Amino acid sequence: MTARSPTARLSPLHTRKQDFVRSAIWDAAVDLFAATSFEETTVDDIARAAGVSTRTFFRYFASKADLMGQGMIRYRDLLTEAIHHAPTTFSPLQVVRHTVQRVAAEAAAQRRTRQIVKIASSSVAAREAQLSRRADVEDAVTGAFAARYRSGGEITPRLLTGLTLSIMDVTFRVWSNRQDDDVAPITDEVFDSLTGIVSRTPHTRRKPSR
Repeated sequence: MTARSPTARLSPLHTRKQDFVRSAIWDAAVDLFAATSFEETTVDDIARAAGVSTRTFFRYFASKADLMGQGMIRYRDLLTEAIHHAPTTFSPLQVVRHTVQRVAAEAAAQRRTRQIVKIASSSVAAREAQLSRRADVEDAVTGAFAARYRSGGEITPRLLTGLTLSIMDVTFRVWSNRQDDDVAPITDEVFDSLTGIVSRTPHTRRKPSR
């Protein structure tokens, strides 16, 4: 997941230049966060590594925490697009699986996703920066599910959102800790585990003997 605009190819020249600068700042920041730490990296460090002034940095990002949270915007868009484009014949759980598989594959193909996951895993401050955008992601995904399942009331979209985001979190955590770049087997593994948990027959509680 990157801070790059998905519509850069269609933008005017000045917007493409802005996207280029934004991406340069983002790439430099992620490299520095990974090489040292989120906490130790300063805005001046990021600007210097990106080849821009500190003043230019603040034209694009309010802080390094704001920069870290920008990746969640693209993440939100990927999730909602996948939900909207899932076949209309799919059941709710099939939509969840379709969404996770599609978003995981696209995000894993981005060269900095593994770095970002590890940065957030190792730094409380970086993780909090991402979580500052989490509510936006949840609201957007809930809205996408609500558009598909209008008769489900408020509960169904929120449950599907929580399930989708939880599965995504587990998938990326497991993927980031393995050397294999292919995320597809991991999504299958996660869903198989979920199916096993849900379908497991509970043990019948025995009555205490007298």
